[in-house]
Amino acid sequence: MDTVVIGLGFTGLPVAVAAATAGLRVHGVDASADRVWHIAARTPGCGLTTVDEAALSEALKSGLLSLRHNEIIAADNYVLCVPTPQDRHGGLDTEMLVDAVNRVGAVLRPGALVIVQSTCEPGTVEDVLAPRLERASGLKAGLDFHVAHSPVRTDPGNTTPTPRVVAGLTPACAERAVALLRRLSAEVVTVSTLRAAELTKIFENTFRMVNISLANELAALCRAQGVNVHEVLDAAGSKPFGFLRHRPGPGAGGDCIPVSAGFFTASARRHGLHSPVVDAAISVNNAMPAHTLHRVRVKLAELGVPMRHVHVLGVTYKPDVANVRQSPALRVINELSREAVVTYHDPFVPNLVLDNGSMLTSQPVDTPADVVLIMTRHASVSPGTTTPVIDCTAGDAVLAA
Repeated sequence: MDTVVIGLGFTGLPVAVAAATAGLRVHGVDASADRVWHIAARTPGCGLTTVDEAALSEALKSGLLSLRHNEIIAADNYVLCVPTPQDRHGGLDTEMLVDAVNRVGAVLRPGALVIVQSTCEPGTVEDVLAPRLERASGLKAGLDFHVAHSPVRTDPGNTTPTPRVVAGLTPACAERAVALLRRLSAEVVTVSTLRAAELTKIFENTFRMVNISLANELAALCRAQGVNVHEVLDAAGSKPFGFLRHRPGPGAGGDCIPVSAGFFTASARRHGLHSPVVDAAISVNNAMPAHTLHRVRVKLAELGVPMRHVHVLGVTYKPDVANVRQSPALRVINELSREAVVTYHDPFVPNLVLDNGSMLTSQPVDTPADVVLIMTRHASVSPGTTTPVIDCTAGDAVLAA
């Protein structure tokens, strides 16, 4: 087998399809038997908005892409796309990634390439993963096999190609990784060390967290001053340099932005450093769901509308994707469920499990309720109701037009 891709979620499946499209024989592996079944059956939505499902179908029909549940085999290349969520201290939970590395090491052959695509704190690939590969395989990293890091930079819902960043444990490792990645991506950017590649991913997402939090603080100031925040952002956007627009909202979610910011501060603390700017941005972001809910309560009190039954439109972390991880809508729904009946509609999320263990099922968009909250503005979803509709997608809570 040419390439084994481990983890077939938002970031791994695009790699598997791109490799098969490039003519490589690809063995796709996932820990979820259900996930493997849905991809093999071409279930609508199995591409998770990061893969063209026609391209996925073609890769499967060609026989170049095969799928297995948890079966890692010998190959020339391995690409690890395993989730690395935050642990309870804000650092990296490497349990799933380390398990995958140990299993790759058990079948690793001389000359093979291992690319870690999972988001990692600085030092993870060199200090944690490469030694484990060595112990499991009996081979020497950088001499007997190649190790590289190419952090995921996928933006679900955005079809614009993103350059790949990559670094190797040694120059030969980097050269081997670049040769593979150039078959999968139009542009490959090489950096000198594994830590530089790890920090690139963490910084670019922390940059977004800081600026989204700043935009949310601007929205609060604009409200206090009676100014339209979007008018200010539009005007500021006319500046040809030094400004990059970030939109306010109910909070940044997803696998990368809030998680990377936590990795940034955790890494700084371990090196005896402070990161007050990033810490403040995290605090602002963490407060946004509660702030949004407060504004909803204020608006309903102004209207004299009770909050016995709330219908929420959109629960994913961003429009037109199927990912609910770190979604601020979930925090709002969990809080609301303590004081009201909550239903929701989301074409990308058929079921939702709350913190208390109860399960909600997506209901029709026009489900009767006292109030409708737009938490995520999917392109295909329109409220279509005479019930008061409050739009929470702009870092505030305003009556929808």
